[in-house]
Amino acid sequence: MSTELRVLRAPAATFRELTASPDRGAWTLVRRPLLIMFAMGLLLSLSSSTRVSARTVVDGMISFAFVPIAEALAVAAIYARSDRRLPFTRVVDTFLVSNAPWLLWILGFCAWQVARSPTTMSDTTGKWLVASLLAPACWAAYLDLQFFRIVLSRRAVAVDLVVARLIGWTGAIGCFLGIALWAQIVAWLR
Repeated sequence: MSTELRVLRAPAATFRELTASPDRGAWTLVRRPLLIMFAMGLLLSLSSSTRVSARTVVDGMISFAFVPIAEALAVAAIYARSDRRLPFTRVVDTFLVSNAPWLLWILGFCAWQVARSPTTMSDTTGKWLVASLLAPACWAAYLDLQFFRIVLSRRAVAVDLVVARLIGWTGAIGCFLGIALWAQIVAWLR
């Protein structure tokens, strides 16, 4: 069973196992960001055209590279205040495992997108889709709490979660809105 599936079933045991696993150098640092970027690219490809194209997936991967970068910066802030008993590459890799609920949601969305016709989206569907984001958000928060408690041996896990969310989500939303608003800003300046 993959690490992402194991962490959904038994987060504490999975995080303990990951902290004891050998470090594989640069691959340890890039494998989970690449998985997240691939999932985002797949999501973008299917949501924009209801089919998968390599060009759109790669474009989505590049466009959403800021997501794992923002998360790495968030965990770096907590790591700087910890005892640093593990290498940073392994800490980032282990922290990104807690994206498993989001990856599961993306997989479900992609399956739903493939099964429906392009014209079936309605206002009600959009509201349910947005509401469905609450489940992976809560599940990922629980996994992050377990991560801070087990991997970084932190006592103030709730504070760590808030700090990590503030840094990571502020950075990610700022990047996303900055990219989305860039064309508008350029138009205003002309």
